[in-house]
Amino acid sequence: LDVSTGETRQEANGLNFSNSLFLAHVSDVASVWCEDTFITRSDALQQEYVSEFLLCSLESGFIDEDTIKLGLDDAGTALAALFVQGVSLRLEVSRGVSIRLDGMRVAEKMASILGQTLRFDELHPPGNGVGLSGGIDDAANNNIKSSPKKKPAAPAILDLGAGFVSNKDGASDNDDSSSQSDSSLHSIESDNSSWGDDSLQPYSLNDDEEDLRRVARPTTLRDCFAYLLTPENDTHAYDKHRSALLELPTLVASRPLDLMDMVPTLVRILLHMEDKFSMDGFAENRWESLVAFGVQAPLETCLRLVEEMKGNVSLGTRLEALSVFGYVAEDLSGIRKLKESRLADGSEKQDCDVITMSVRLQRTLKLHHSCDEAITSPRLSKTRRWRRPRAKQTTTTNRFGQHSTQMIYTLFAFLSQTRNDDSIWGGSLGERFLSEFLRTLSVMVDCSRTYPSTANRVLAMDLFELAWSFHDATSSEVRYAVLVAMATSVTLVPVQFIMSNGGLSGNNATTSQGWLSFLQNCSEGDSNVDCRRLAKIVVDTIVESRQNPILV
Repeated sequence: LDVSTGETRQEANGLNFSNSLFLAHVSDVASVWCEDTFITRSDALQQEYVSEFLLCSLESGFIDEDTIKLGLDDAGTALAALFVQGVSLRLEVSRGVSIRLDGMRVAEKMASILGQTLRFDELHPPGNGVGLSGGIDDAANNNIKSSPKKKPAAPAILDLGAGFVSNKDGASDNDDSSSQSDSSLHSIESDNSSWGDDSLQPYSLNDDEEDLRRVARPTTLRDCFAYLLTPENDTHAYDKHRSALLELPTLVASRPLDLMDMVPTLVRILLHMEDKFSMDGFAENRWESLVAFGVQAPLETCLRLVEEMKGNVSLGTRLEALSVFGYVAEDLSGIRKLKESRLADGSEKQDCDVITMSVRLQRTLKLHHSCDEAITSPRLSKTRRWRRPRAKQTTTTNRFGQHSTQMIYTLFAFLSQTRNDDSIWGGSLGERFLSEFLRTLSVMVDCSRTYPSTANRVLAMDLFELAWSFHDATSSEVRYAVLVAMATSVTLVPVQFIMSNGGLSGNNATTSQGWLSFLQNCSEGDSNVDCRRLAKIVVDTIVESRQNPILV
């Protein structure tokens, strides 16, 4: 482009404005048509439309041997170079036959313009007569031999729908040879072209983009297993790992026949899997896959996770295994579904959200006294209560109860077998793991309360005894977990029963006077505020139950 004279590259090559504008559009389309991304990812039907446009452009008479060698785009790339690149990529592609055939048709047409002979046997199979591309090319070659090429005298407009080239003023070309050539070309093309009404189908708005996948979608658990074991140096390792993590929850939920056989292996792989590719949503997808196995195969997943916690693994891996236990227990018992429904309708939201704000933020937003007013105002409280529609009562089956005894005592057995292992229970890391261990047991025992079984009280008493053995721990986290376990047991077992069976395992330290005095001292003088608050709640519960035994 010559800025000083306002002369474009096409005008400098001797082309008028109409021709240069048309050729500029052809160059833009050809530059997209020859891109590797367009060939490998675009819809095949869309590529066929673009190829038809380029074929019609080559047949229009505007592009001759001199024009096709000119550099028409901003980079100065000739049309012939763009066509050669697009044809080469299409001959190597394996997506579909139509894409390869489009490249062959364009190559044959370009060769005829350059005065060369090119014929693909795949386009002209023997015994089939004149095909689509062959008929067009043969007719075009015959007409080119019978009458020399002649450029239109006036600027012309290519009308693809009408099938002819008209002058700018609307009058048709009076040249007999050109008219016969155009009519023969377009009559053959109109009979065999794929631009009919049947081919112009609207695009689906629900396209799952399966054709854009770099790897096939895994359809079985064994496919996911093979994908997860793909080494890092594999070209498609990222796509295989991601596909397996995305499809595992759905496949596990369908409960395939080999589910129980694949649980130990896949749970072990998922538990120790690392994000080596900085994958988006890696932690969420891996967690959903682990939980899916826990929900569909609770006992098998529990046994595998317990075995993995015994090995030489990090604290984070052990804590994640405990989190799976707690999540599965809440999901199978229906507690998680109840929590989500209450959060959805706002029934578990506090009356005033500013309670969770800092004092400085409350003063900045001028909400320092609004919380007290909202809580103490009867009118506002009644308005909120009456405005909320009454939720429909639903019943959820506790599916965790039938597995609770085996899963809980599996954790008890783990504690008994590894109690002397300092790598698990020693030091500050051991205290952290012990606190989460007691909390997980408390959650599992609490989730089994709605299941009709006589084992619930036995589980609660065993949890109470286990928690009491750590009541004098120096770590506030462990003491808080002990109080959580004791509170859970007290709500499941009558206090009188605990007091009358206080000497469990022959240990006189666990008499009623011992743990009652511990709770009283903890509620008044514990160094941790959360421990004092929880101990006071347990003491109040015990006092109320002793005054009203019928409530227990």
